[in-house]
Amino acid sequence: MKNRTKYSFYSLLFFLLFSTQLFAQESTLKGVISNVNGEPVPYVNLIIKGTTKGTVSDFGGEFQLGGLSISDVIVVSSIGYVTQEIPYKGQTNISIQINEDAEQLEEIVVIGYGTQKKSDLTGSTGVVTSEDSDLQPVPNVQGMLQGKMAGVVVSQNSGAPGAVPKVNVRGFTGNPIYVIDGLIDGDINAVNPNDIENISVLKDASATAIYGSRGANGVIIVTTKGGKKNSPLKVNAEYYHTVSQLNNKLELLDPVSYMKIVNKKKLEAGANEIFSRLEIREAESTPGFGTDWQDEVFRTAHSDNANISLSKGWDKTTMRFSLGARNDEGILRNTNYKRYTSRLSISSDLTSSTKLNFNGSFTQEKGMNTAQGGQNGSDNVVAAATAWSPNLKVYDETTNDYTGFQGYGATVLRNPVYLSEEILRNTNQKTYATNLSLTQKIIPELSFKVFGAMQYRDINNDTFTRYEPATPNSVSSFYELTGSNVKYQGNAQLDFNKEFSSDHKLNATAVFEVISRKNKSEFFTTSYDQGEDQEGTLSEVINVMEPEGMLSALGRVGYSYKDKILLTGSVRLDGSSRLPEDNQWDDFYSAAFAYKLSNEEFLKYSEVVSMLKLRVGYGEIGNVNSLNAFQVQDLTNPRIGPYVFQGTELAYAEGIENGANRANPELRWEVSRQTNFGFDLGLLDDKIQLNADYYNKITDDSHFNSVVPGYLGGGTVKSNTGKLQNQGVELQLTYKWTTGGKFSMRNTLSFNYNQSEVLAIPQDTVYVGNINERGFERQSHILIQGQQVGQLYGYRYVGVKKSNTPVEGEIPNLEVGDAIYYDANGDGTISIEDMEVIGNGHPDMTWGFNSYLDYGNWSLNIFIQGVHGVDVFNLPQHGLLGGGSGVLDATSTEIYNSYSFDRNGSLPSLNARYRAQSSLFVEDASFIRIKNITLAYQVPWDKAQLRVYGGAQNIYTFTNYKGYDPESNSGSNLAPGIDRGSFPLPITYTFGLNFGI
Repeated sequence: MKNRTKYSFYSLLFFLLFSTQLFAQESTLKGVISNVNGEPVPYVNLIIKGTTKGTVSDFGGEFQLGGLSISDVIVVSSIGYVTQEIPYKGQTNISIQINEDAEQLEEIVVIGYGTQKKSDLTGSTGVVTSEDSDLQPVPNVQGMLQGKMAGVVVSQNSGAPGAVPKVNVRGFTGNPIYVIDGLIDGDINAVNPNDIENISVLKDASATAIYGSRGANGVIIVTTKGGKKNSPLKVNAEYYHTVSQLNNKLELLDPVSYMKIVNKKKLEAGANEIFSRLEIREAESTPGFGTDWQDEVFRTAHSDNANISLSKGWDKTTMRFSLGARNDEGILRNTNYKRYTSRLSISSDLTSSTKLNFNGSFTQEKGMNTAQGGQNGSDNVVAAATAWSPNLKVYDETTNDYTGFQGYGATVLRNPVYLSEEILRNTNQKTYATNLSLTQKIIPELSFKVFGAMQYRDINNDTFTRYEPATPNSVSSFYELTGSNVKYQGNAQLDFNKEFSSDHKLNATAVFEVISRKNKSEFFTTSYDQGEDQEGTLSEVINVMEPEGMLSALGRVGYSYKDKILLTGSVRLDGSSRLPEDNQWDDFYSAAFAYKLSNEEFLKYSEVVSMLKLRVGYGEIGNVNSLNAFQVQDLTNPRIGPYVFQGTELAYAEGIENGANRANPELRWEVSRQTNFGFDLGLLDDKIQLNADYYNKITDDSHFNSVVPGYLGGGTVKSNTGKLQNQGVELQLTYKWTTGGKFSMRNTLSFNYNQSEVLAIPQDTVYVGNINERGFERQSHILIQGQQVGQLYGYRYVGVKKSNTPVEGEIPNLEVGDAIYYDANGDGTISIEDMEVIGNGHPDMTWGFNSYLDYGNWSLNIFIQGVHGVDVFNLPQHGLLGGGSGVLDATSTEIYNSYSFDRNGSLPSLNARYRAQSSLFVEDASFIRIKNITLAYQVPWDKAQLRVYGGAQNIYTFTNYKGYDPESNSGSNLAPGIDRGSFPLPITYTFGLNFGI
């Protein structure tokens, strides 16, 4: 009996142990996640509650989660969707439907010093997310904005490696400020685009006034990526390789044709030929004679971009760490750019009411000859490659050195290969940035935040120039610049949010802010005689420090009534050390109103109109960035000097300032006043969205240089004597469509139209731009009261004198074949008094079209941009036609259109005088460009996400512009539209993959 009982006991124990082991055995669950339309949802987090075990759904919404036990709870979460908790009951397959969280979806817009629901915005604000650019490989943050948003124009003015696109917000304004994770005016070029979560652009003054004196040209707020709460360890890696080539070669003369034209020009001038018949015959019979300089300096360039990130989220803490490396070759030989980035983001809930955020980053940028092309001087490789004599060899066999100037061809420019190989410009910049914030919730409605940030930039640039070939007494030189820039920012912020009832909501923000900046620079130059092992001579050492600071206090209040009537108001007080003591402080205001008609009863249940909001806003914003730190300090040396009055030379008294650097103790802030009217319309459950705005911005007290009379020392002084107007219309239309199955698409068309006017300036006319342009007789642009900003200034080219019959505006004594320039004042001579407006460097209209198509695992992006109504000074064309003294002989095939070859040609004879600053060289630079086509495939893989893609950028440009690229030009906002032989924008082919687990 005992044995039987004992046996039963062991049998029961064995059964219990086996059962426990059986039920404790871990299981694996497979499934798919979809939305209410049955579409798969990728990147959804699935976590076993109370553990760190989890997974993420792939591109097709499928997942596999192991380590499950009976009674476990699976937490399903994703941004924009309602979080679910699903008990595990031992099943092996499951289908999960997740629902959109409307409240979460709207918490996506970052505004100044806070966030706001998109539907509650009263100002004009645009948003771009990382998903908007995932099929457009862009090397910089600015590229993420191109063509994505109405009112924001991004221009790629140079194709050099590391070149930074120019961003204008609403017209001809200056550079916008970038706010990077709270740091105002951070170094945006040091930010890796792969680290960007979203970008908000504050466009109108009612939105930008919160930044006071910094917001006049628009505010771009960049938020970097961080970890997500309760998410498993995620590893994401991306690599892509690009191959770039010159998009189009200019049509230039072959060596023999060039030699014949040089001879013809000499003969027409009554001089002896340069090349003998024997030399020309030998050239014709010699294979590979001469040099195609475009082929010599341009190349096929290869570039690599790699990024990796790790992120993890727990109940209270999140973390993300990333590394990036970029190595770009330029299509010009001996040009390259390298960038290495790292970024760490940590966020932690220290307590239920205390939150800590930390961001830190390090970036190093190295460049070689990245400023090549576009220079106004003899070192321009691009200009030299088109104007240097094609009959010459790269190297001179008699000197074993580069071929030098031979008495014909380009007199100012130098051997293009010499310029590429023997002038080495190195740039090296390191940027450290960090910020830390602590937020304490005092009561549910009130929180207090302290924020501190620092950015330190270390700069080391040098240039080595080898002595010129075939140039006696030429010396080598070495130039070095070392410098540093450190910036500190501190904020103390109070936030109040209260919902008094279902009808009334109030939020308020108050901030005290201090910013300090300090620059330090050292320069020195050393020169060497020709030959090796020569001792250098130190010629100059300069040490400059520029301290400055700003102190600010600001407040903003927002009110909502029944989620229909929205009001926002802000005020900011700024004080800057850049201004005189009596004028350092100024205040800036804004107010905005929005009315959600779609929440009224007559539209609330409409099946057509899903959103209709009217907006109106007004704001006053300042601008102190047009002044440097020493603008109000006297840096000139008092002296006694002469001036001429009615033909008599007189002397002004000792102590009078002289020169352009004179101080003005009366300088004040520039103040812009902007009004905005707009509406947001959504149709058919927001499948169709239209955003429209009209803006009118008037800038008073603009800083201009006023002429100082000679008896007061002459020169100019900066003063508040300008008034400019900028107004325009911007539209953005988005259409989303899905079949509810595999196919979906999203198309966005953005449109910008802008016009400007000079309302007041110091004199009747103000000349702006570079006066040192080769062949120019005065500045390139002019400001005239009552006319537009950006007007090109020069002589009007009438045509060629083809007979002895005079034409209107022609001066006397012209010979047949000469160029005719319009004699505007009728005095019988051509001088600067005959110059007039001959174009405008600002476009009238720009637009962008972005299309995203998805079918199953395939994705396609097509991006097209357009620019219309813009003129550009094509300065290289002047040299290619042999105009002026800098280039004696033509190299362009267009020279056959001259009177010397074609009596009905539109160009004057070979020996006629060209005026570089004329309408002959002003061209319509309007264009339509296929900017990007990228095709991607999401590999169906259960264990990880893998996407492979390939595409091309800058594929084809429809334009009548004769230069390399209509967009590649330089100039300021007051003097735009000058092509000095800029680094061409290449066509680029991209191949890459993105891997994530």
